[in-house]
This record gives sequence, C-alpha cells and structure tokens, in this order.
Amino acid sequence: MEVSPMSGELDCLFTPHRVAVVGAGTKPTNLGHMVVRNLLNGNFDGVVYPINPKHESIGGVPAFPSVRETPETPDLAILCVPAVGVLDVVKQCAEAGVKGIICMAAGFREVGPEGRAMEDHVVDICHKAGMRLLGPNCLGLQVPERRLNATFAGHMPKPGNIALVSQSGALTAAVIEWALGKGIGFSKLVTLGNAAEVELAATLDYLVDDKDTHAAVVYAESISDAQAFTAAARRFTAKKPLVIYKAGRFAASAKAAVSHTGAMAGADEVYNAAFERVGATRVLRISDLYHTIELLAADRTAHQPTLAVVTNAGGPGVMSVDALSERGGRLAEISPSTLDALNEVLPTAWSHANPIDVLGDAPAKRYQAAIKAAVSEDDADGILVILTPQAMTDILGSADAVIAAAQTTDKPVLAVWMGGGAENEKAIAKLASAGIPTFDFPENAVDAFVNATQSQSYTDRAAAPAAVADDFAPDRERAAALIAGVPDSGLLPETESKELFDAYGIPVALPRLATSADQAAKLADEMGYPVVAKIASPDITHKTDVGGVVVGPKNADEVRAAYEQIVANAKKAKPEAHIEGVVIEQMVGAGNAELILGSTRDPSFGQTIMVAAGGTSAEILKDSALQLAPVDAALARTMVESLRIWPLIKGYRGAEGADVDALVKVITRFSTLVADHPEITETEMNPLTVSPSGAIALDARAVIDRDALANPPAKYSHLGILPE
Repeated sequence: MEVSPMSGELDCLFTPHRVAVVGAGTKPTNLGHMVVRNLLNGNFDGVVYPINPKHESIGGVPAFPSVRETPETPDLAILCVPAVGVLDVVKQCAEAGVKGIICMAAGFREVGPEGRAMEDHVVDICHKAGMRLLGPNCLGLQVPERRLNATFAGHMPKPGNIALVSQSGALTAAVIEWALGKGIGFSKLVTLGNAAEVELAATLDYLVDDKDTHAAVVYAESISDAQAFTAAARRFTAKKPLVIYKAGRFAASAKAAVSHTGAMAGADEVYNAAFERVGATRVLRISDLYHTIELLAADRTAHQPTLAVVTNAGGPGVMSVDALSERGGRLAEISPSTLDALNEVLPTAWSHANPIDVLGDAPAKRYQAAIKAAVSEDDADGILVILTPQAMTDILGSADAVIAAAQTTDKPVLAVWMGGGAENEKAIAKLASAGIPTFDFPENAVDAFVNATQSQSYTDRAAAPAAVADDFAPDRERAAALIAGVPDSGLLPETESKELFDAYGIPVALPRLATSADQAAKLADEMGYPVVAKIASPDITHKTDVGGVVVGPKNADEVRAAYEQIVANAKKAKPEAHIEGVVIEQMVGAGNAELILGSTRDPSFGQTIMVAAGGTSAEILKDSALQLAPVDAALARTMVESLRIWPLIKGYRGAEGADVDALVKVITRFSTLVADHPEITETEMNPLTVSPSGAIALDARAVIDRDALANPPAKYSHLGILPE
C-alpha cells in the first residue's frame, strides 16, 4: 500500500496543544471573541491564548499583546484580523516559531491582483518558516473528538467517522446544523477557503492515515494542483470511500466559483474523468451530498448496489426500483429459502417477489419478520424499508421493528418514512438516534445507497493487479524531431501527423503528396487501386466540408480527374488557403465502425484523450468517452465498451467483430504519445477505422504549442494512480 508523503504534517492544525487567537475582542460580535468562546465552550483540552494588546483578558482568559509574548509558543495561531493586518501577524508568527495558521479573513486572491499578491507573500513567508496555512477566506476547522472548535460556527457536531472537507464555510456551517438535528457525527470538518497553502491534496493525505476517519466527503469549487490531487485522492480511495460535490459545472456557475475563491476551474467533463480515474464518487446535487453523508455515517459497508426492498405500499416500491435501475443498481434476487421464510410470516397476498410488499395493514411484527428474512438473503447488499402511514399502520412500532432487525446485521439498513405528522417525526427521530439513515423519499435513499456503494467498490478494486503492459517501444527521437519541425502556424501537416503516430506504433494510412494530376496518377499506380485523394493544405482542417476528398478512384484517369476536382473545390471554398497539392492514400475498407481518437491539453489536469463515434456524423452522434492520459489496456477497453456504438464494434447481427485488442493498443499508444509530449495542445485521428483485421487511422492532425517547445509543460503521469 502506498504511504502518504504528507502524513503527520498537519498535526499543528488538527492536534494543537496551544492555540493563539489573534484579534480576539471583548464584544460578542467580534470574530476573534466568537472563536475564543467556541474553544472555551467546546471544552478544548488545550491552552487558549487570546491575543489583544488593549485588553487584560478575553472571556475571563488572560490576554497577551502578541504571539511572541505568550508563556509558551503556540502550535496554532487563528488569525481573526482584517486582510490588511494579516501580513504583519504572519511575520510575527514566523518569528515566534508557530507551526500552523488558520486565516479567516477574506480580501485576498478572490478580490483581484492586489489581493493575490498579498496572498502569495503570505504563503512565501509560511514556506520559508515551515508553517502550514489553512485559508485564507475560511471558516476554520473542527475536531469533535478533541473538542477543538477552531471556527466561528455556532455549534460543533458530535464525534463521528466522516471527514468533511469544503471550500465553502457557509455550506459547512449549514451541514453542522443539519448534522446536529440528525445526530450525525464527524471526525474532522475542514474549510479550505482559498486553499492558498493547505490544499485538498494535503488534507486527503492527512486524513488517509487518520484512524478516526472512515470516509471523506468533499465540496470543491476548483482544484489548483491537479497532479497532487489525483495522487492523493488515489491513495485515499485505496483505503477509504471518497465522495465529491464539484460545483461550477456550467459556464455561469464556474464564473461564480472563480469570484468566490479566485481559482480557475477546468472543463467539467475533465473533472468527471479525473474523479472516475482516482476512484471518487461524484454527486451532482447538494441534497445527494447530505444523503450520502447520512448513509456513510452508519459505517456499514455495501460492496454492490443490490437492494432488497420491504414496503407496505406498492407505488413507493416501484419508485425505488425505477431509481435503482436508473443508477445502475439492481434488485436482489430472492432465493427459494428466503421465499419460504417470507411465506411463513406474510399473508398469502404478499408480492412473492422483491420489492417485498407486506401490504397496507402490516403490523410492526410483520415488518420485523420481513426485514429479518430480507437481511438473510445473500444476494442483498442492503435493505430499504419503506413505510407509508395508513389508518392501521403502527408508525412508532414499525420503527422499533426496523431498529431491532438492523441490530442483527452489518448490512446497511435504510428507512423511508413517507408523509408528515407528529408521530412520523417521532419515528424518524427514533430511527436516527439508533443510527438508521432516514429519507423522505425512495429516490433519495437509493441515490445515497448507490453513491456509498460505488465509492466502496473503488476501494475494493484498488489492490487489483495491473493490466499487462504493451511491450512496444516508441521511436521518441523521431517523434520529437517531427514536433520540433512544426511550421509557424503550429499545425503539423497531415503527412507529418501520421508519421508522428507511426513513430508510436499506431497503424496509419501514410499519404504521399502529389503536386500535379500526373504525379497523383503515378503514385496511385504504385500503391494499387482503389485509392483515396485528399486536399493537402495547412489552412483546411475539415476536408470534406470543402469538397476536398474523393474516395475510390479505380484507375489513373479517375485519379487525374479527382486531383483537378479537389483543387478546384478547395480554391472555390477557401480562396485564401495555401494549397500544397493532393495526397494519395491506399483505400481502406469501411470496417465495423469509424471512430475519433483525439486529445486536448486541459490547463489543470494536462493531457486528456477522447474516444468517440467518428466520421462525418461525429457531431450528431455525440457518443464519446473521456479520460486522463495515459491509459492502460483495461481502461482503454472500458472506454470503448462504454460507447453506444460498441455493438457495431464487437459485431452486430452476425457480423464479424472488430479486432478490439488492436484498437486497445492504438488507444494506449496514442495516450502515451500525448502524455510524453505535453507541447501537443490538440490532436486527433478521424476516422480511425476498426475492422476484424485491425485498426488504422485514415486522417490525422496535430496542433503544437510552439512556445512550449523550449519550455514544455509538466508531464502528468496519471497512469500510476489508475484503479483497475
């Protein structure tokens, strides 16, 4: 198991013995006063030093003029001063030997260039002094087990097994109040704010070795160090479930996120690929985050999204099946032995299937007997109990029945008590106090169950053996020379693009350039017919759009005619384009399918690759799979199998299947190419034809960042953190 390189480095934040609160005032509305009060009221088992040169004491605790004048050096200093005063205080902390700082003030990177410069200066001082900095622009952190409430939030939840890491202090405060009502506990609550020094990666690296943390839930608006995040998240998910709500999915919300923390977010589909790659479960609604927290808090593991549903109403049972099917889960198959057990305790009119409908007149004992039988079903990884209040329903007694049955199993047991009313509220409170996750609707319960199960399944797969590596050795020198020779436009010509792919062992239809109709005919004679003729111009990307492709000339005369037609079409459609001539290629059969294999360089995560349905209908089909580069054979195959056109590739209605192994090799080699060369900003082969005889690229293009040739961007090695 990979060991976290950051383990223990944040003890100054999470396990301080002496805490200084700089800017603590005497007024109850003063930020520092609130923090001191929270530390004292929470019975923090360390020493609190209020810092205020104008007062002898704060809240009955002796105050000190500065952090340099405390009886002992503080481990942690909480800065509750305005942004303009932060720099001086940070310098004092560095001189005093303070190890950790929490900066709550706003007014840094998120307000513009001046704020960014000040934030950078603060971080520079912290780095030189070996101090860790949480924030700025944050709520602080809480460690309930140590009774450490280093925030200005009104309350602190009870100790628990889930860590919440958030870029939003306000959201964290809301989660705290919700958790208090639900009786849910946390191991750690951390607000990163601008994450200027302590980022999400460092926090995950600390939490992965934290014995009190069994799972982590994250609210993120941006991830500034993508490489550090992917490495840390992979280490975390190898041991514990990780659930993430990533805000800023659309242009307008991403802009709002930038104004909140001052950090630019990458493309949302790339975040999806990154979270999938590291084994994190992404939720798309904040309600899902709440519901998943509630289920994770029960600390019961489910390895497959397979449910047994016990209900006293058919309609909600159907709702749960719909929700489960939509999320890729399934109903547990009821075995003959379980059916026999249910037949013994249920009326003859019960559903005799899953969902287990115990009927509307079900008393509490019937519920308990049905749940007990469902729990014993080996195929069920979780039990969902639904109750609708009917005239004969024992609402409180049925809650007791669920609690009693849940105590006999380690499987997750979820309760949906639909409707309102005082008795329902009492039942829900009773269930919650017993650690049973409760939900208003079946869909909420199913979403939470699938989210928690999905995150656990990544952890289960973390130790899987790596796929067998491709033993092909690319010609990196040849590739580097081709890239270095790119024209000033940055667009590598088609011939050179194909030679670039060829250097990495990717089969390509290598073109030969003709500058006259007669030369084109001669080249076609040498290749053999039929051939394909295509316009050669650095200014024309989509050749078919300008009539720049003729497929299938069968003799020299047809090739000459095709040459003249292509050049004329191109000049008419793009009169300003520089035309080099026409390239001739040997024609390749249609095969099973045409694909696009392409890449773009994301500013956060580096090179990404996309496999998609290709050809002229690519933009209409919008059938694609995206991943971070490089990928191995297992992930490449998963990408291909996720496409809607997968049936065509593997062979449809008796047709012979394509050589998928050959296609997988093309994808992995292509991903290695772009990972090796981050100066490639965009490249694609379209179409990439796949057939029983293999896979071959018929068209190719590559765009090079010429400025990056002298100073290449960082190479991201995402392959080392790939869950198989």
